[in-house]
Amino acid sequence: MLRLYPRRHRDRFAEGMEQTFNDLCRERVNAGRGLFGLALWIFFETSAGIVRENAIGMRRCSMEQDRTAFLKFVKYAGITVSALMVAGIAALMFLARGKGEDITGIVAPALLVTLVSGVIAAVAAVLQRRARKAIK
Repeated sequence: MLRLYPRRHRDRFAEGMEQTFNDLCRERVNAGRGLFGLALWIFFETSAGIVRENAIGMRRCSMEQDRTAFLKFVKYAGITVSALMVAGIAALMFLARGKGEDITGIVAPALLVTLVSGVIAAVAAVLQRRARKAIK
């Protein structure tokens, strides 16, 4: 039944659970009591533990996947904003060429937004990669 627990839980607690089971069986045999009642009790208790630990594992995995999906969204949103800002700056420069107008008041903040959104996209990409590694 230990194989039905999630791997993380099994790796951490399997040895202790086996030892406890062996100790309980030995006590029952030494006391001259049957093992059927113990086996039935352990079966139900272990079944409940298996369901609980698997539900916790699924919820944890779901939260990690939600986090990964959110970071993916942030990454692509940052890339999109950067690309749109670059296209807007290029279009503005194209339209203003030869007219002698000062467009630095518009271009400077647009470049800042481009830089910030690019940094946000890069940070989100790194965090997304770390979150994926944590899931595995």
